[in-house]
Amino acid sequence: MSEEGLSGRINLAWKATRNLQVYVNGASGQKSGGINMSGLPVYPAGVTGHASGDPILSTAVIRPERNFTWETGIKSQWLGGRATLNLAAYSTVVHDFQANVVDNAAVVALRSYLANIPRVTVRGVEADANLQLAPWFTLRGSLAHADGRYASYPAGPCPIELTGSSTASCDLSGKSLPGLPKWTGSLGGEVTHDLGASQLYARADATFHSMVYGDATDSAYTSIAGYTLVNASAGLRINPRLSIEVFARNLTKAKYLQNVTVQAGNSGLIVGTPSDPRMFGITLRAKA
Repeated sequence: MSEEGLSGRINLAWKATRNLQVYVNGASGQKSGGINMSGLPVYPAGVTGHASGDPILSTAVIRPERNFTWETGIKSQWLGGRATLNLAAYSTVVHDFQANVVDNAAVVALRSYLANIPRVTVRGVEADANLQLAPWFTLRGSLAHADGRYASYPAGPCPIELTGSSTASCDLSGKSLPGLPKWTGSLGGEVTHDLGASQLYARADATFHSMVYGDATDSAYTSIAGYTLVNASAGLRINPRLSIEVFARNLTKAKYLQNVTVQAGNSGLIVGTPSDPRMFGITLRAKA
């Protein structure tokens, strides 16, 4: 098996003023194909011309993945450099997207295998800002919206809730991509206080992720609710080579699931990784 392809990137930027830059760029790339070594999915009972349990030979070869992305945006400074605002919009199209999926047609034991998804699109906008309200106080924030979908996936695996039915495949075209939240955002700040050659500081950040699916089929049983995490820290920079910091992770003790997956090799186990607990710690940094 041989493959060939062309990858590249082009970037155009225009500095409209000293504090405003506009840019647009495009890029194309690829990921090589290969042989499916994870175990082929099988036909369920009732498929004409195939016995129950026969491997689906069309999935034996993984085709190369090819993508094209464009992005446009602005980078700007305001208030004499005390504020920055960056905006971007992007679009990505992937043909023969490679992803691990679970074959839910096998009633006895579910199989996980690498598959090609005919066409996937991701479009979104992003914004981030930074504002120095005072020499000792800085605010920062970001917001992003992403719409990732199976643009074309007419013969995808079915959700686990359809395991055991006579349906061999499901049309997932238009479904959301797993693991990609529609909304993400963050808000944080930092205060500092100089003590001669040393500096005290304290910072806090909150990050938000909206709901995602943990499985390629968008099964209702793998839905992960959105959550917000709050982290904070405070410390002393004694000099450029020595600092000490106390920190807190998941300060509000948020309970969430990091991921949810349909476990292969069984008849329907769904597993998830729970949230990290609230944690406090101390860090000492020293450079020779």
